[in-house]
Amino acid sequence: MTRKFVILFTFLFSLFMAVNASAQYTHIKYIVGSDHDLSPSGGGYQVQGGFTEICFFCHVPHPPAASTANTPPLWNHTLSAVASYGVYSSPTFNTLTTNIMDLGIGTGGAAANPGAAVVSNLCLSCHDGTIGMNTVINTSGTTYTQNASLKSVHSGTVYPAGSPVYIYSGLQVGTTPATVGLRDDHPINFTYDSTLTAQVVNLVTPTAIGSATYTTGVVSGGVTLPLFTYTGGMANSMQCSTCHEVHDPTNTPFLRMANTESALCLACHGN
Repeated sequence: MTRKFVILFTFLFSLFMAVNASAQYTHIKYIVGSDHDLSPSGGGYQVQGGFTEICFFCHVPHPPAASTANTPPLWNHTLSAVASYGVYSSPTFNTLTTNIMDLGIGTGGAAANPGAAVVSNLCLSCHDGTIGMNTVINTSGTTYTQNASLKSVHSGTVYPAGSPVYIYSGLQVGTTPATVGLRDDHPINFTYDSTLTAQVVNLVTPTAIGSATYTTGVVSGGVTLPLFTYTGGMANSMQCSTCHEVHDPTNTPFLRMANTESALCLACHGN
């Protein structure tokens, strides 16, 4: 291999990686007008008062050093203090050897320590129905007004000042133990690897994907369903964001791929 060829190959490879990395984030612009766009022109609940920023409700570029926002990914939404969400349980799932963990702060979850907050705790900061959707940590010196009563619930009505606002989104974290939290949802916050898939004949074994964001995942039809490794916690874990891409509403409800003929389900369960 000549030196000139090596230089050319290195240049082309670097260019490919740069383009690939750039393409990885091009979908973020689709959040505009989606249900996760809380601005006055957004597609979800519209926060009034003329505040037009979109990213602000979840992220802030310059968090104060002592703020709980000082954690990846520059998180700006107040984290939940729910002690326990429970975990999924079934006769089949219970036969498996897993390290599934509750995401509540009382059982080694993460919300009490934002530096170790797992991906799903960030989702739950809006979707568990205990924190106002527009309740943020850093208002960036604006005249933005927070309303802690604008809570996301699985069912029911939230009455802030003025007209009632119906927000049908999120988990039911309430007074009914049988339906509280994550007990009746697909299991998350557990390691999904070859040790687990060896116990279930139809589970697809994840592969190394070499991303800067996640190192393993399930790749199906050119779409990556990522598994997450977080500081102080488990590696290669399934989280809410394994199946959902919060910035891209192309596949309702924010799915990473279309679930036509259960394609999303079969990506993991169709071996």
